Amino acid sequence: MKWGKDGQYDTLKDFLESEEGKESINEFVRGLAMKDIRKDINRDRMKKFYCSQAEFDVLMERIANKHNDRWDDVCYKQGCEPYPWEILYAIFNIAEKDGEVLTEPLDGFTQNFPSTILEYMGWQFAVTFGQGSVMSVYKNKELMIRV
Repeated sequence: MKWGKDGQYDTLKDFLESEEGKESINEFVRGLAMKDIRKDINRDRMKKFYCSQAEFDVLMERIANKHNDRWDDVCYKQGCEPYPWEILYAIFNIAEKDGEVLTEPLDGFTQNFPSTILEYMGWQFAVTFGQGSVMSVYKNKELMIRV
């Protein structure tokens, strides 16, 4: 079997069956495993910042305050769309592992676009998919952060 006029399929197959190709695949798989390990470490590290509901609320409010217009300006000056801080990704990972999946939309945005909605410690975390992904954080179903 050949792809295209230059036999791209055969070239790819030969590469993947070679020692160099096998090492390349193994390196890729090791990278994925390391990414999962880092995710677990960050999740465990974040859990040390709170022990109670009140402490989690304070932490989330501090994170919400960081995602303000000043942060948007910093991102735009770097030539990119505003993006979440790494700390917010860690909180999303906690909600993903320990939270509950919600099936009801929280607002028009999550109703009209495909979304994954999680609830953790009274906060709702949504990832909405369209031409890109948007992360939203709600407290008692009221929007606090959208990046």
